[in-house]
Amino acid sequence: MRPIHKETTIRVVEGLYAHRVTPTSLRRFYRDEWLVGSEADRIGYRFKGSHSLEFKPRVPPFGAGSDPSNIVDACYPIGSIQVPSGKEPIVLLRDAVSGGGYATIGTVISSDLDLIGQMQPNYKAQFESITIETALQARKETNLRLQQLDEHLML
Repeated sequence: MRPIHKETTIRVVEGLYAHRVTPTSLRRFYRDEWLVGSEADRIGYRFKGSHSLEFKPRVPPFGAGSDPSNIVDACYPIGSIQVPSGKEPIVLLRDAVSGGGYATIGTVISSDLDLIGQMQPNYKAQFESITIETALQARKETNLRLQQLDEHLML
């Protein structure tokens, strides 16, 4: 329910596989400005134009593949951010697959998912890492605004 602008900040809770990215690279991911790519629909939004992620070295587990962004299959929550080969983040939306073999470095909070759905190609975005407590507070505030809007419309 935040207004959309051509430049916006998208709040993210770090994901289960953020530990696979080097700390310097992860900080840069959140500091960088990203552009919405032309590949943007109900399945997901691809972001372009910034630094690639650097993954920590590892011996790939059996079944994960050799690309450093590959994992053994895991579930993808709506809003999860995967970065195939560390190059271009993809935010998975409501029509995306529910699982696969890419590491998810974070998840866009529910209060900001509608922002992404309104963004056009070449809009600028910056991802901001927040705590789960901050995300829950944002959801509470969003639900309150929706309830107030519903009450206003029922008048």
